[in-house]
Amino acid sequence: MPSVLEWDTVFEDIKDSIKADEKGRVILGREFSGKHFRVSVSPNGQILLTPVVIIPERDLWLYKNPQALARFHQGMAEAAAGKVTAGEDFSKYADDDIKDE
Repeated sequence: MPSVLEWDTVFEDIKDSIKADEKGRVILGREFSGKHFRVSVSPNGQILLTPVVIIPERDLWLYKNPQALARFHQGMAEAAAGKVTAGEDFSKYADDDIKDE
């Protein structure tokens, strides 16, 4: 699956040789521990591992909505800059009965 992003074309060898075990697994090293990767294979058999970030499906809508994502980043920047105001105090409603409708 080609990416919209530009692929790197310069790679550094990190190991001279590794052998896949009987289940097809290879050890990359501790620096890659716990990371997720997309695995791509070229027609000539080269394997490319691209680091990816996994997000919960319920959060995917935000990344598919450019306006919402821009507002999210704006809100985070404002909060980091201390541009926040106290919201309304709802504690007076804490003991109210909630009616199911």
